[in-house]
Amino acid sequence: MSFVLPLAAREAAQAHALRDYPKEACGLLVDGAYLPCINYATDPERDFVIAAFIQKKLREEGREIQAVIHSHPDGPLFPSESDMIGQISMDLPWVIIPTNGEECADPIIWGDTVDQGPILERPFRHGVTDCYELVRHTFAAGKDELARQGVTSEWMLEPVELRPQARADGWWDASVEATHRSLYDDFRNVGFREIKQSEVLPGDCFLMKLGHKFATLNHGGIYVGSNLILHHLPTRVSRREPIGVWLRAVEKWLRHESLDRYLEEQERSHA
Repeated sequence: MSFVLPLAAREAAQAHALRDYPKEACGLLVDGAYLPCINYATDPERDFVIAAFIQKKLREEGREIQAVIHSHPDGPLFPSESDMIGQISMDLPWVIIPTNGEECADPIIWGDTVDQGPILERPFRHGVTDCYELVRHTFAAGKDELARQGVTSEWMLEPVELRPQARADGWWDASVEATHRSLYDDFRNVGFREIKQSEVLPGDCFLMKLGHKFATLNHGGIYVGSNLILHHLPTRVSRREPIGVWLRAVEKWLRHESLDRYLEEQERSHA
């Protein structure tokens, strides 16, 4: 079941964010209601910490913690690397309440139980709906759902979970040494191996290096068959496009181990 933030909890969290501005407000969604918490961070205008004893006490009482909620005073409008690390470690939906101190924007919600909408025509948001998350969500959708959405009828795989990876804003820029760590250099750690262009099948991924000033692989997507690729660039919605104009930019083709297994099974069944 997809996670939904109840309206009353959303309004309570927004009110808390306005009260605590310019500090980050934080709280938990517990049994469907917003529970405001004290921010114990040493720099509460840039970070938040919810005391571990609060979560322990709630669990001892048999209450269900359903989400972590915190505000981002004056932005950014996407999760930080520490936000992503926290969300992955807790395996719960996380919610950001953006505020300028006078009003709150729509919450930013992410996590594997959060429905981010159709694969195609998604707005770009770093760490939530970006090029890597499009790859993850496409694999998670599987062949039947991708056909239902009109993404591709050539996908061969049932749903496959790819591990989420935390990353800092600017990970693609090697000149930002404090935050640089190439997301796509780690693709092998989530089950991919390099293949030749002549081997490419629907479900294989590509990696590119876009922008002359960048020295690292900074964009990825998927070949979905019929000479079409699926990818998501900043300032654009996710989309399918003919591969022709992009082929020169592809530096690596990758295949996930799940497709290797599928092809091996098909070969054995026809032997």
